[in-house]
Amino acid sequence: MVGEIKPVLCYVSPAGNNKIASWYDGLSVQEQADADEFIKNMRKTKLWALPNYRPRLRGHKGLGELRWVSARKQQRLIGYLKADVFFALIGCTHKQQIYDPPDALDTADRRKHEIEHGRAKTEPYGQ
Repeated sequence: MVGEIKPVLCYVSPAGNNKIASWYDGLSVQEQADADEFIKNMRKTKLWALPNYRPRLRGHKGLGELRWVSARKQQRLIGYLKADVFFALIGCTHKQQIYDPPDALDTADRRKHEIEHGRAKTEPYGQ
């Protein structure tokens, strides 16, 4: 049913740093507002699909990306869906098939593994 709320959880490093909050803090005020609005709308969306969500990223098993444009940049939150919860692993931008930072997908793979093996924690988006 539309109106369901999908939780969005952010990767927190073993040292206790919320990496999504750090990424968010580096955004402009407009980019932050756009990100918040996009996440709010996605949480209410029952079926996540293109163009707002790409469920598979080639060469990175289990990873997907939330996608929106803000300040003329293609913004991305790389993560994975599990039991209707989106685990946000890294925030980045995307232009002409290149991620910034360039190692975003490898970092996301590592962070996913850390969460799945109990070496990293999560906390709700926006906390």
